[in-house]
Amino acid sequence: MSDMSGASGNSGNFKAFDSKFMSRPVQKSPEQKLRDVSDMYEKHFLREMMKAMRSTVHEGGFVQSNQAEKIFKEQLDDHYVEKWGERGGIGLSDMIYKQLMDKFGVMMGIKAPVAKPQGPLPFDAKSEYRAQPFQHPGKKQAVSYRIDVNRAETPGESPANKEPEAVKAPWDGVLLGKRALVDNQTMLEIEHDNGLKSQMVFKGGVSKVSTGQKLQAGDTLGFLSPEAKSLYWTVEPEAEPGPETVSE
Repeated sequence: MSDMSGASGNSGNFKAFDSKFMSRPVQKSPEQKLRDVSDMYEKHFLREMMKAMRSTVHEGGFVQSNQAEKIFKEQLDDHYVEKWGERGGIGLSDMIYKQLMDKFGVMMGIKAPVAKPQGPLPFDAKSEYRAQPFQHPGKKQAVSYRIDVNRAETPGESPANKEPEAVKAPWDGVLLGKRALVDNQTMLEIEHDNGLKSQMVFKGGVSKVSTGQKLQAGDTLGFLSPEAKSLYWTVEPEAEPGPETVSE
């Protein structure tokens, strides 16, 4: 009985297991999962780079490295890779993360889909304009279109009698700049709120908009000249220097 009472008396001193042993695994956000995958690929690349560098150093002399030394070198290389990752890596992880976000962000629900553009020219079923993609020189990450007028000429109609078509802002954003080019051409650049940037080159004039002005999707930026045949529209994820395009 004394033993029982002793056990009973000690029951008040019983301590439950630490909650950290009973807690559930922390659920990572989709963004963190993409970041972990990006870091993993960067570390794999660095390990392969270290392995390739080691292979260029030939062993010499009478003493050869044993298996223990080889394992130690691999562990040392892993330590270097982890330290590089803690200090920001070499930038490869950020590049992979951005590409994964652009490709799967909308599908995973962590990135809002890009809304349908409301410009620069109408593209409904009755539209007189047709867009043809082309590769903008010097802008590998950009998507460029040449928008051609596909309108049947009315007998006796002259270009001067045509109603000028308004060039509109595709999405919300800020007008970065406007420039008059040769041959009555105009270049406009817009930084959109969705992370994209537009550059438009067309023959025609600009409406009453100023640099730095906040724009709403569908706002009129200018007007095509009656004799204009095409408008060039380039969309890119971020600013990228390159030669200017020239419209017809």
